[in-house]
Amino acid sequence: MYNELLPEVNKILTEVEILSNNRLYFRDDLEILIKITQQREKFRLLEKISFHAKFSNGLLKVIQRKDPLIEETFFLKSSSEYKDNLQKVIKLLEDLLKEGNDFIRTIFEEKYFGLNQQCLNNLNNLCSDLSYLKLYFNDLKDGQLLKIKKGLED
Repeated sequence: MYNELLPEVNKILTEVEILSNNRLYFRDDLEILIKITQQREKFRLLEKISFHAKFSNGLLKVIQRKDPLIEETFFLKSSSEYKDNLQKVIKLLEDLLKEGNDFIRTIFEEKYFGLNQQCLNNLNNLCSDLSYLKLYFNDLKDGQLLKIKKGLED
């Protein structure tokens, strides 16, 4: 089921790898998510996941920099939005994975959704990968995006 690499999935992964300068943390998991999207016709859900992941990734960079010129209230607001968006990413990923393979769902739960520092690091890295997917979606012209959606939803 997850073994065959569909042409659309391969094209997307190749383009995302190029955008990331071959610095994807979890390419195999990204591939699984794209395949599940194609199999379950959940393209809009993947778009939402990638949007919130990119937003979380941007907020994390702001938080990590903690520029002294940034007001404390902005920093606190950014921290709160970061937590909220990470929770959205987890919820959306769970929605995508809920009807599928128990083995894949368990791997994602143990690797990304646990309440420990390693899972948080993994989730942040997956959000980084998903942010490149969002950049890929943003780079597509409307006609190309419709073609990809059709390919993923067929």
